[in-house]
Amino acid sequence: MKFIHALLLLLALSSQAVWAQPYKWIDAQGRTHYGDRPPADARARPVTAAINTYSGTPVLSASDKPAAAAVRREALVIYTTPTCGYCQAAKAHMSKRGIPYTERDVTISESYAREFRQKGGRGVPLIVAGSRTLNGYSRESLEDLLKGAGY
Repeated sequence: MKFIHALLLLLALSSQAVWAQPYKWIDAQGRTHYGDRPPADARARPVTAAINTYSGTPVLSASDKPAAAAVRREALVIYTTPTCGYCQAAKAHMSKRGIPYTERDVTISESYAREFRQKGGRGVPLIVAGSRTLNGYSRESLEDLLKGAGY
């Protein structure tokens, strides 16, 4: 009889773990935590998880396949001068992301300086992606330009 009671107790305790509600909360240091027992002082919210049980290899027809070749990336041109710190920062940002660009130093070529003026350049860097231009540099504005150019 003790064996049956122990078995029932074990079964009851193990089923409790299966049905525990997971929670998500953020601590005072800004770190995200997950668990079934959040601290009393935390603003925890229940988490629902969608479980994908599919384990096969998907078969795609030609029309279902992503059109990677259809993504058109516009060529980037950056107009610079040798002493421009913002030019260096913009080039470093694009290089770090592995984005190819063409640099045109407006101090060494009159044709580059003319292009710069025709494209509305008021100061360097001037970054051009197709019909989009960016005068100056900030990380956010460059990211917006790159996103619009397909990068």
